[in-house]
Amino acid sequence: MDIKELSQSFSLSPLICLTLTVFLLLFTSAEGQLQVIGSPHPIVATPGDDVILPCHVEPAVNVAGLTVEWSRPDLRPYPNDLQKRVGFVHLYRDSREVLDMKISSYVLRTALFLEDLRRGNISLKITNVTLTDEGRYRCFIPKLKSLKKSSIVNLEIDQSSTNTSTETPLNPKNLRTPGPTEEMDSEGDVSSRSRLALLFAFLLIVAFVVGGFLVRVCVCGKKKKKLMTAP
Repeated sequence: MDIKELSQSFSLSPLICLTLTVFLLLFTSAEGQLQVIGSPHPIVATPGDDVILPCHVEPAVNVAGLTVEWSRPDLRPYPNDLQKRVGFVHLYRDSREVLDMKISSYVLRTALFLEDLRRGNISLKITNVTLTDEGRYRCFIPKLKSLKKSSIVNLEIDQSSTNTSTETPLNPKNLRTPGPTEEMDSEGDVSSRSRLALLFAFLLIVAFVVGGFLVRVCVCGKKKKKLMTAP
């Protein structure tokens, strides 16, 4: 194979380099993508306690201008409502709390930490909890530029507990990021699945490029063999 044929055989090298560059950019983007993260462990309280349901955005980003929703996915606030309206434990929109769609039992009992929204902390404080407050709570930022916009926090009410305070530190850095097996909310571990999908797509592209390269080398070899055997 002479120099000209060799250069033709490696003409796909720029495509390989471009493929690797795109993959690295996509993978880096997925690694640094924003995520809404709640507590991986249940928050335990006794009736009458004030509790904080931890939830934050990581990496920390200012969400003061975004809508923040806290809801109970397992609770139908209006059982007899044919329109199936959504009820919220707490709804923050346009830099203020919206009360029109708030579940009545949570009126005057919930609050966000408004100053900490600038640091990505969307934890919710609930005062004077009761047995009916037990269950799953969903923190959700609809317009967050992320594949993982929500997380689930479990609240357990234990009448036999002797705890006098169940408040959690407000600094999001005190919240440990849960691993893939620790946080399995209704959306699953989207971040891990997205990385696997990127890896699978990359392998397919590499296989296609390598296959094309080998075919080109084979064709060039046959052409050279024919030229050598020609009279």
